[in-house]
Amino acid sequence: MNKVANLYKPQGPSSFKMVQSVKNILGVKKAGHIGTLDPMAEGILPICIGKSTRIIQFLSSLPKVYTAEMVLGTSTDSQDATGKVTATGGNPENISEDQIRSTFKDFLGKQNQIPPMFSAKKKQGIPLYKLARNGITIERKPVPILIYSLEFLKKEENRVTFKVQCSAGTYIRTLCYDMGQKLGCEAHMGHLVRNQVGNFDQKTSLTLEELEAAVSEGSISSKLIPVEEALNFLPEIRIKENFVSSIANGIAPSKSSLETIPNRFKPGMNLRVSHIDSHLLAIAEPVVDQDAYARLSPGEVAFKLKRVLI
Repeated sequence: MNKVANLYKPQGPSSFKMVQSVKNILGVKKAGHIGTLDPMAEGILPICIGKSTRIIQFLSSLPKVYTAEMVLGTSTDSQDATGKVTATGGNPENISEDQIRSTFKDFLGKQNQIPPMFSAKKKQGIPLYKLARNGITIERKPVPILIYSLEFLKKEENRVTFKVQCSAGTYIRTLCYDMGQKLGCEAHMGHLVRNQVGNFDQKTSLTLEELEAAVSEGSISSKLIPVEEALNFLPEIRIKENFVSSIANGIAPSKSSLETIPNRFKPGMNLRVSHIDSHLLAIAEPVVDQDAYARLSPGEVAFKLKRVLI
């Protein structure tokens, strides 16, 4: 059972607890999630099962879509509703929809965001949240993030609901706090729903109860996502059939072993390596771009293997 479960996490349990529940339901020893969701948040939490855990590193950088609630007027130590109030200020009732929309525009594109103290980021091997729980606050370096879109949905009293599409590593609670500061008002995140992780969305998601039912009905295989589908956003290299065993042995493909390649590629990209029936063999990275590739001899290597998956 080396597939991916597109799980929907409810409010309450931790992401770790959800992984343990999936392992128990499916009777597997190995599983891992893609992108942590805090206990107070709900939404999409893809879980890789069995050997599909090998692809977690290639899914972790997928962009995400959230629906969030920003509460104006108070800030908390955790920057969300679970924390202690640390400051009050501003006039939430006087902040207009136009002001909010204008502020949203200021946060679009590339940003530098300071991670919150209540986070899993580490300082000298110690998670920041452990320091925060002991009342210790340390300086954190800004982290580059990307906000693709910010959509205003509604404002009811001091609560603003919005939808955001962002890069991996973005803290929505920090975004709420920062936008509040820009509005001249204290703010924290009141609620969070993760609607999408890459191509994993709510329409195809499963609750733990639905996962259990699928196991009982014997339909679980059809409910899970094959690794080929989970990684179909990556450009593809196709290998000639007689070179498949070389890939299985970790031998990087030479130019002569390639059936098809993407039109454009460059070092740093991740590419999926398949053979004629689209069965996934490995993940590879170009060592040259497409222009240099054209000048290579048939025996030279253009793509190095990053992870063998067979």
